[in-house]
Amino acid sequence: MNVLILSCNNGGGHNAVAQALQEIFDAHGDTCCIRDCLSFISDNVSNAVARSHNFMYRHAPEAFADSYRRSEQNPDFFREHHSARRFIDLGKYQLGRFIRDGHYEAVLCTHVFAAMMLTAAKKKYSLAIASGIVETDYTCTPGASDNDVDFHFVPTDAVQIQLMDQGVLPEHILVSGIPVRKSLYERLNKEAAKRRLGVAPDHKHLLMMGGSMGCGPIPQLLEELTSAAGYDVEISVICGNNGNLYWELFDEYRFFDRIHLYGFVQDISLMMDSADLLLTKPGGISTTEAAVKRLPMVLVNAVAGCEAYNLSFFVGSGGAVSAETEHGLAESCLRLLHDDKGRTAMAQALERIILGNNREVIYSAMKLLSERNCVWTA
Repeated sequence: MNVLILSCNNGGGHNAVAQALQEIFDAHGDTCCIRDCLSFISDNVSNAVARSHNFMYRHAPEAFADSYRRSEQNPDFFREHHSARRFIDLGKYQLGRFIRDGHYEAVLCTHVFAAMMLTAAKKKYSLAIASGIVETDYTCTPGASDNDVDFHFVPTDAVQIQLMDQGVLPEHILVSGIPVRKSLYERLNKEAAKRRLGVAPDHKHLLMMGGSMGCGPIPQLLEELTSAAGYDVEISVICGNNGNLYWELFDEYRFFDRIHLYGFVQDISLMMDSADLLLTKPGGISTTEAAVKRLPMVLVNAVAGCEAYNLSFFVGSGGAVSAETEHGLAESCLRLLHDDKGRTAMAQALERIILGNNREVIYSAMKLLSERNCVWTA
């Protein structure tokens, strides 16, 4: 099977899911290519949208939350006559020719923009391909139901019901969980992982991160934590691509032996294996990765929007807790770090969630459909 995965550079999550999907197709011996959907309009457009998204996440989360809320309340935004959709559809020409000339048999989307563009390309070029969209949060993305795809791959039964309420037929919705990379399923002994990172094995280890963009009130939280944590608590902070945050924290904490600062981290699996608790914003991918690791979470409602649904899901499941203030979040972290039974119960709740995470569901559905309805001619 020749597969195209359409992602988007709005945050790291969509690309992380694309990479997880590529792994499964590669493992089955198929050919798989990942492309940024907005690049089919132009690289300049893709870069501008990504920069705007990153700026709003870091500096204007209220504006992002408001924009997301309005998109939920205004379904016309995603329909053909709307100017926003017409703009996304500008990429249909290059995308359609790319699919046709590459003889792709299946296309998977990890962002709603990709599904919009694919819908237009399928119509323009009468493409006989298997197609699907993979939800990357624990909710139905606004506009996801307004696209011509064969399958919606969703994380939970609740999201399946959401889509059905929006008119998607149940046979087009499959519960697959959110795909994560295979390396996350490989677990290193916690003490050994701590040693590899220079953390004392008998110390409690708190891992902090704000997604690939390093957003959220990390400096304020770290100040609260360092003023109250005992000598037996070590804290690792992943700043992601946020260089300004890294150097701000470096200037403040470079002489603190119990504080470990990181920029962009490749081996997040090792970092999670070493941690007793994760303090993070509730991105769909980071929370799912933590669930795979059975790593209890304290969640920061830094951005709201789709992440508010992730927070509600994991707190409701018992695998995470949250609080309204930085002080309350820090208190929750320190309490849980010294509550082994509480963290064990949270890990068990996460295990129940992740039992339904099976990316093979996606592979099997796309494989079967592509064999049934895609015939390329020379």
